Amino acid sequence: MSDFNRLCMAVSLVFWAPAFAQDSFDLSLQELLNVEVTSVSKQRQPVSDAPAAIYVVTADDILRSGAASIPQALRDVPGLHVAQIDSQKWAISSRGFNGRYNNKLLVMMDGRTLYSPEFSGVYWEVQDYLMADIERIEIIRGPGAALWGANAVNGVINIVTKHSSNTQGGYAQATAGSYEKGSLSLRYGGQLNDGTSARGYLKGFSRDSLSQYPEDMDPAQGQAMLANGVSTRNDWRQLQTGGRLDSQLDAASTLTLSGDVYRYRMHQVYRSPDNSPPYYERYFADSFDAEGLNLLGRYTRALSATSEFSLQAYYDRAVREEALFGFRTDTADLDFQHLFEMGNAHSIAWGLGYRHIEDELDHSAVIFGGDDSIGTDLWSAFIRDEVTLVPHSLWLTLAARVENGTFSGTEWQPNARIMWRANEQHRLWSSIAYAVRTPSRVELTRTIHASTRPPDAFVPFPVEVWVVGNEGYGSESLWAYELGHRYSPNGSLSFDTALYYNDYSELRGAEDPEPGSPTIIMVNNAQQGYSYGAELSAQWRATDDVRLRLNYSYSDGRFDGIQAQNTLAPQHIVSLNGEWAVRPDLSLNATWRHVSDTNVIAPSRAELQKPLDGFYGVDIGAHWKPMPDLTLSLLGLDLFYGDHVEYEAEQFHIPYRVGPSVLGKLSLQF
Repeated sequence: MSDFNRLCMAVSLVFWAPAFAQDSFDLSLQELLNVEVTSVSKQRQPVSDAPAAIYVVTADDILRSGAASIPQALRDVPGLHVAQIDSQKWAISSRGFNGRYNNKLLVMMDGRTLYSPEFSGVYWEVQDYLMADIERIEIIRGPGAALWGANAVNGVINIVTKHSSNTQGGYAQATAGSYEKGSLSLRYGGQLNDGTSARGYLKGFSRDSLSQYPEDMDPAQGQAMLANGVSTRNDWRQLQTGGRLDSQLDAASTLTLSGDVYRYRMHQVYRSPDNSPPYYERYFADSFDAEGLNLLGRYTRALSATSEFSLQAYYDRAVREEALFGFRTDTADLDFQHLFEMGNAHSIAWGLGYRHIEDELDHSAVIFGGDDSIGTDLWSAFIRDEVTLVPHSLWLTLAARVENGTFSGTEWQPNARIMWRANEQHRLWSSIAYAVRTPSRVELTRTIHASTRPPDAFVPFPVEVWVVGNEGYGSESLWAYELGHRYSPNGSLSFDTALYYNDYSELRGAEDPEPGSPTIIMVNNAQQGYSYGAELSAQWRATDDVRLRLNYSYSDGRFDGIQAQNTLAPQHIVSLNGEWAVRPDLSLNATWRHVSDTNVIAPSRAELQKPLDGFYGVDIGAHWKPMPDLTLSLLGLDLFYGDHVEYEAEQFHIPYRVGPSVLGKLSLQF
């Protein structure tokens, strides 16, 4: 099917609307403002009273957007830059520093950190779940390190899945489309006894390659790659299964057990430096497996009406067999937390944690050196006191966390937040926080053959560029200053605004290489700079059946030193979403988004930085419930702009073009 035909099919959704539908809006605007979150203070509180730049993606938002993956569900969150690199890979960041290997965003699922110690970040392609069983996704822009630890520098994403008692009975979902070639999800939940419920699920999909070769790269390179017979396919498939059990052991205690097992088969192309003219790069096709499992247990007990503790343990295993950067990682984590009130003025949380990681890194032609296997330990403790200064009106929150890790030594990360509820319409908050991003194994011990630069007028021979790990490399640090205002003049309109200034120091940089061959670059902590910006989320419930939402982000800044990571976000990111419940069994939704120009580092190129054009896109969806337990949906995604590159990885991976696609979905409850 041509892109034009796909586009026409998607546009026809608007006129096909009477045939597709879904329930009316489940939550009113006031109920949305009162959704309880836990990521800001480690205790339940309404999102309107949270002293942080927080945004919640609800289960209803996920359903209506047609998101088939967690990155897709995050696309329109203010302050987040979400960009697709190829069919599998995503770059996701908060307030700058985006990239394939972004390392300043902490991501969790039900208290389990989705963390790869090899580069202190997240492989988004293997973080998946049955989307219908996600209760909400809490997104904090700005530091959360005082409560959650190192790497919660620019933001925290907390994915919360549904209690098993809320997923009873059977559920089946099947999808097919131009990019989502086919998927099938099955889940069944039941009551084991009066206080115990459980569910199990199975999910699999096959997703197509994105456009094989981007037009904005050197055509000669593209011809050479194709002439060498290297396949540019980047399609993939997945099979994942898991379950959850929740038990009310007695009147005061609960137990949660959960686990998942997954296996992916992926195809990708990566480029490797080469000394042969004329391109000084070679391309390789790689088909590889990624697999893993996780097990989590959490016990919670109420000691009184104002005191409870929880004990959580999890084990996570991840294996990646790719030729470029294979590894095996085993993580064991234990956390204790105690919440209690002291008098009428203090709500206190404190906790202790221990994490042990065993990981083994493979050697490849471009990444090698250091010990193959190593074990690391991380000890932590935190305390948080929410002080009521004026009852029902003014609160001060003081928090601090101390961590001691194998690579980073001891780090202190304090935070102070204040919330003022001026009246029912106005809430103001402010925060000052310090956070660190700890070093990864690659930065400390590995050597990377980053590129071979062609001869030029200054150096008449090819120059190999090697990036060498530095065992003296230390943590990056941030002082962040934030100010926020929430305004809800009535039950149908709300505004949530946040301003921030981030002062970074000891960022990862690199030595300025002298001309010569070879060039050795050692990572260091020499880069520094600042960024600032504003974020706005506005919602309007125009009628009982029509809801509009505007999200906007502005970001800018300045950084000094040799750039060894992407720093700035696109200056403008905006989305406008409209939802219309045409009738009880029929709803429509549409989203328009724009991401402005940005730059990415490109160490395999002579200029080191590369501009990326901004892009637009439109998503349209129609949902129909011909019967209470059956939903049919048809969606058109990334319409009206044509194929475009959204982002380019920092190293090794070629960019692909995201284009219009259509998706049909059938969901059945039984």
